Amino acid sequence: MILAIVGTGFVVGFLVGLTGMGGGLLMTPLLILLYGFSPTMAVGTDLIYAATTKAFGSYQHFRQKTVDWGIVKKLAQGSIPGGIAGVLMIRLLDRTTSLPVEEVLGHILGITFIFVSLFMLSQLLKRHGQRPAKPAWKVPIRLVGLLGGLLVGLTSVGSGTLFMVVLLSSTSLSAALLVGTDVVHAFFLTLSAGVLHASMGHVDWSFVSWLLVGSIPGILLGGRLTLRVPELLLRLAIILVLLFTGIKMV
Repeated sequence: MILAIVGTGFVVGFLVGLTGMGGGLLMTPLLILLYGFSPTMAVGTDLIYAATTKAFGSYQHFRQKTVDWGIVKKLAQGSIPGGIAGVLMIRLLDRTTSLPVEEVLGHILGITFIFVSLFMLSQLLKRHGQRPAKPAWKVPIRLVGLLGGLLVGLTSVGSGTLFMVVLLSSTSLSAALLVGTDVVHAFFLTLSAGVLHASMGHVDWSFVSWLLVGSIPGILLGGRLTLRVPELLLRLAIILVLLFTGIKMV
């Protein structure tokens, strides 16, 4: 069992190292499908796992000065309150309604996975083989942060990928600044939402530790092989896992 957990961490870390995406998108459905986690435990465990891994990446980008702190600040001003609100919404539903919260959250996760997988597919089809276009539209960054944070607090999905899509669409940051800004913001968001989930008992700490044993070398190896593996195939694999999991959970 421990070897399987370490292996899961390695695979997810490897994919993140290769593509820069997919950590939260893959870990939550894998925890539910492979290990029988309840939705709330999967979300909380994934957020703490994500915050820990992103701490290492954030430190590296801080040293490299590849972070746009102005954008991080604006996103965090919306996303951290949004993430906290998402976690509290789960607690409120659990305490004040007779709704089966785990079942409701499972449906929310399923719908989210399907939506994100289809959105990622559309972006992939539009951009594959093309040079990035200049931003065609501007977005209210704090509002995007608020809505994205709410989704992350509820589902743990989107701390990196969804905000990356927004940054790609609305800014002209260099590739290095784009990744660094996204990673650092995701660290603050997942940490704040994860700590709140942990205070409610929604984190399997032993599981997190074994995942990290596999994910850290996985990230390092994936980063070295980035230029050798077709990115299109990897992103399609992530999309298929999300879509399959979402359909199963709805």
